[in-house]
Amino acid sequence: MRKRFFIILSAVLCAASIGYDAINSSAQSPIKFTDTSQHWAEQSIQNAVEKKYVDGYEDGSFKPDEPISRAEFIKMLSSATGEKVNKVEGNDWYVPYVYKLKELSIIPVEFPERYTEPLQRFEMAMLSARSVDKALKGTMLDAVKIGLIHGINTTDLAPYGSSTRAQAITVIERILSAKKGEKLPLDKYAISQALIEATNSNVEYALGLKSQNIGKTWSAGQGATVTLDRVVIADPSNENDPYMAYIDTSNWYRNVDKNRDVVVLSKFTVKVDKSADNNFNLFVNQYITLYDRTGTLLLSKDGLPRTIRFAVPGSYSGYLAYGINRVDAKTGLTFDMVGNKVVIAKP
Repeated sequence: MRKRFFIILSAVLCAASIGYDAINSSAQSPIKFTDTSQHWAEQSIQNAVEKKYVDGYEDGSFKPDEPISRAEFIKMLSSATGEKVNKVEGNDWYVPYVYKLKELSIIPVEFPERYTEPLQRFEMAMLSARSVDKALKGTMLDAVKIGLIHGINTTDLAPYGSSTRAQAITVIERILSAKKGEKLPLDKYAISQALIEATNSNVEYALGLKSQNIGKTWSAGQGATVTLDRVVIADPSNENDPYMAYIDTSNWYRNVDKNRDVVVLSKFTVKVDKSADNNFNLFVNQYITLYDRTGTLLLSKDGLPRTIRFAVPGSYSGYLAYGINRVDAKTGLTFDMVGNKVVIAKP
């Protein structure tokens, strides 16, 4: 009888124990920090903490907007991707993680050796892109094309800005998703801006064309030259397109259709020295024109002077803008550049 009672009691206690653990497990709430509620990266932070490649601070905070060092990011990246290292104590705690990522060719030879300094965004792009594909150079353009890096707004990638803990975790979560073969959401403005910063043109992304002759210089007569600096395609049908801010739409020409056309913003530099003919005036809308244009557009900022007097030597820089049918634009873009037929984009 005593034996039977002991068995029953043991079973009850065991069941109670199992039930208690099950209740605790199912009722376990996510780790809460004092400074992440409603933060834009709250979910990514939660995911990262649950995966145990990052922790909060003893005071209950996470400090999501604090800068992260190169060493901290490298450790987080190594831990998140499951790399095994022999940990060391002291000031050199990060060295094994650095060695591991160098061994895997994720950290390239040109990466800064000052690991305790803040991580810049272009460095985060470099490590993240190479974590997904070691064949990549790890440029900002590589990272945004994969979807690892997004812009801080529609016109700024802030490549030399410091990376924060929240940004770092968000990027690492994207790395983990990309390594599983998932397709990441892309920031189209970041891709456009990265192309502009890398190649001085976004025609590849906007029109599927290859830019030509950007950076080339042509004679504009004795003592004068014209250089094509940049070509940007803006979409007038997109009210959020940042480059439409350059266009004075209050004087939008009737022969430019916001839905039918795109805007070609081309930046030029005209240099005039003392040997130029001081009786000549360069009327830019006559001597620099886009073929097949639907209209010449006025600019609200950064426009090239409409008339450049050769009697006043100097360097004049700014944009010219034209509307062109987007169907025609996709076949290529050509300028009449002071009497020279110049292809600036082609399929």
